[in-house]
Amino acid sequence: MRPTRAGLGLIFTCIGLLLAGRILGLLELFLLAAMLGVGLLLAAFYTATSRLDLVVTRTATPARLRAGMSARIDVVLRNRGRRRTPVLSAQDHLQDGRGASVLIAPIRPDQSADIAYRLPAQERGELLVGPLDLTLGDPLGLSKSKVQAADRTRLMVHAQLFELDPLTAVAGSDPTADQQPIRALASSGDEFFALRPYVVGDELRRVHWRASARFDDLVVRQEERPKTGRVTVLLDIRTETYSQPGFERAVSAALSALYAAFRGGDSLRFTTSASPTPTEIKTRSELEAIDEQLALIQTTSNASLIGRLEELTRATRGGTIVILTGRVTHDAEVAIQRTQRSYGQTITIACDGERERTSDWISVYDGNTDLRAIWTQALQRPRVG
Repeated sequence: MRPTRAGLGLIFTCIGLLLAGRILGLLELFLLAAMLGVGLLLAAFYTATSRLDLVVTRTATPARLRAGMSARIDVVLRNRGRRRTPVLSAQDHLQDGRGASVLIAPIRPDQSADIAYRLPAQERGELLVGPLDLTLGDPLGLSKSKVQAADRTRLMVHAQLFELDPLTAVAGSDPTADQQPIRALASSGDEFFALRPYVVGDELRRVHWRASARFDDLVVRQEERPKTGRVTVLLDIRTETYSQPGFERAVSAALSALYAAFRGGDSLRFTTSASPTPTEIKTRSELEAIDEQLALIQTTSNASLIGRLEELTRATRGGTIVILTGRVTHDAEVAIQRTQRSYGQTITIACDGERERTSDWISVYDGNTDLRAIWTQALQRPRVG
């Protein structure tokens, strides 16, 4: 508990009246000082004995926050006490020193008060919100007391995601490319999967007559399309090849490429220049786990793009590889050219390089051009077989 600015002014006024009464010998000044002192004591007693019995919940929307977006923070305070609360001042702190402050009217017993504010999320990574401090005071505004009503909440700010054209792998002899379960159903193929109701436009040869007689309605065979290739997304995380904005662009481009490849329906795996082994992505939840991983990923000096490319190409003949890197050195360019001999399609995007110093077959994402246009142009380049 401590005095407010008005309370401090009243304390100094009280002291001045006592000194003036002593010097001038006026009883009235002593009485006025005593009255002010009693008011200060009553204010302090009120603040010291006020108790809050609140349940505080804090939620953030959307659940998956991305860089460049704004989150809506909702704070709900429910009064579980038997008396209504005094006027409260709420301040929700942020990790960069900023905060949201608001005055809350008295809350009746078993009633709630809602606070909402917008929180911009400019950078990828972990964002701390809180703690939430509540300040209560006496009706005269002479004293106040601060209590911590809620701890910090950790929000994950994910990399920016662009919706790119779906990516389908080029066929090849990758020995593990067909081990992933099929994620999508097709209307034609070689393997029977399920039955579904007949719709106008379905081929009659797909009608399952025996099942149609049993269900008393036309049903057709829903079949899987066999897997023919795999997409590999490689993110270079070497410190020496990036500036900070360039690395953020590379992480965003890698995540967008993963979602584009996942929508393509082929086998998919993700790796970095520091990963010992690639991570297979077979389900949506596994893709979202990579999304979480990329929210916190940082550059490292213990990584080798050339070594990682050599490991990936040893047993690969065909398929598609997407390489996201920063500044492309001569050695890295030669290694990528060797990779093109093993993969049916190689897409290389330099996210931190000068356009005039980059080969024509390397796309440059420098922040001045939309990633969607760069991606579409890269998909239209002739494939190397």
